[in-house]
Amino acid sequence: MRHLRLRADEAGGDERERGDGDLSDAFHGVTIVPTTRRTYTVDADSFFRMRPSGQVCRRRAREQGAMSETYVALPAGGKAPAILLLPPVFGIEPVIRELADHYASRGFVVAVPNQFRRDVEPGVMERTAEGRARALARAERVDVEQIVDDVRDEVAALRAMPQCTGKVGVVGFCFGGRYAFLAAARLGVDAAAAFHPVRIGVSLADAPRVRVPLSLHFGADDPLTPPSEVEAVTAALRGRSDAEVFSYPGATHNFAIPTERAYDPAVAKLSEDRAFALFDRLK
Repeated sequence: MRHLRLRADEAGGDERERGDGDLSDAFHGVTIVPTTRRTYTVDADSFFRMRPSGQVCRRRAREQGAMSETYVALPAGGKAPAILLLPPVFGIEPVIRELADHYASRGFVVAVPNQFRRDVEPGVMERTAEGRARALARAERVDVEQIVDDVRDEVAALRAMPQCTGKVGVVGFCFGGRYAFLAAARLGVDAAAAFHPVRIGVSLADAPRVRVPLSLHFGADDPLTPPSEVEAVTAALRGRSDAEVFSYPGATHNFAIPTERAYDPAVAKLSEDRAFALFDRLK
């Protein structure tokens, strides 16, 4: 697949360049400009190997003059259900784009939004001590309700894509996991999942509103989500046959991120397969 960068037409008109990328007919008022991407591969012991193949789309957000940047990966073939992938606190990192491509290879339209686009530091943060500190500080500045509204808009945009069947699931990693949970409770999505999510415990008042299949995956040794919080989440969802909570002994935070030291290939594969048992029902 050719890698393309899509930029929204600043004049707001309908005129645009036509390209041969898969998204050339999916968005209105965009200019398509060829670009290149660095090839990135996880280590040889990973249970999958990925190549970036998606595209970046910038479109107008609800607030006047604002732009929303989303990474989009398309599956081979015709129309498919969609997955909105909500990234960790670091933003749309290369590894997150690759996970989006991987999910697309499983037969889904996948979109990854920039949840920090309103912040004074909207870009990707490096996984260094300094980058982590800046990322965590940025996470403390977010407006939770505003991000929920943004997720609602992204879900609507996915459903409107001609490549999408209208079915949309949401999956969140770390910071994004809380918003996958809130999407399941508030936004009428078709399914939701989260890998090593954080701060779901502070949103458990929404648990009774969950009305869609939900799959949550925690590391039993994750210091960011202690066993007491996992137990509280489990108790809040108890009695729902379509809600599942898994805690993996020996796994810690980032067990599903292939580039991280804490990555656990066996747990990552098992948790992904369990989550996609829900998403595959959307096909």
